[in-house]
Amino acid sequence: FLAIVVIIIISVIIIKKDNELIGFIDAGHGGIDVGAINGDRYEKDDALKVAKLVEKYLEEQGIRTIMTRENDTNVSLKQRCKIANMKKADVFVSIHRNSADTGNGIEIWTSTEKNKKDLALANTILEKLESTEIQQSRGVKSGTEKGLDTDYYVLKNTKMTSCLIELGFITDNKDNELFDKNTEDYAKAIANGIIKEVKGNN
Repeated sequence: FLAIVVIIIISVIIIKKDNELIGFIDAGHGGIDVGAINGDRYEKDDALKVAKLVEKYLEEQGIRTIMTRENDTNVSLKQRCKIANMKKADVFVSIHRNSADTGNGIEIWTSTEKNKKDLALANTILEKLESTEIQQSRGVKSGTEKGLDTDYYVLKNTKMTSCLIELGFITDNKDNELFDKNTEDYAKAIANGIIKEVKGNN
């Protein structure tokens, strides 16, 4: 047990190298927190599937990538932000699936501060996703579904450029069909959007 704790601590305090670009990919939910559900389909699984592919594509382009989770484990929102901040990541991207009685399409959220870098990242990723096969683009939004005076925890509490992606509605069969068909294309689009922004700003 002590060895595991030491490994975790060492992992967290590794110092960022000069000129190193770090992307932090946050696979939403995990473990007992399954997220949105459609039958035996869980948001946590779809989010991790895409996140691991994004990690692969970013690493291939020389961007060091840190993951919230590499498997089906539960990580608190506080811990996600803490690790990203301590690692001094250049960008934080949280991956999710949407849920509603009706609705379809992809949307990306930023904090209510509407930071120019956040908006640029969100818009660039959305443009890349729009070049793939999706039902519709629901645009870039700020705040949360509850209103413009609220923020998603991971966007409010991370110190770097950040956004949260809703990759279609898990409650919509067509969105799920498109997600399954285009998983790799979605991941590449997200990675390419990140690459364009972080390399363009360094």
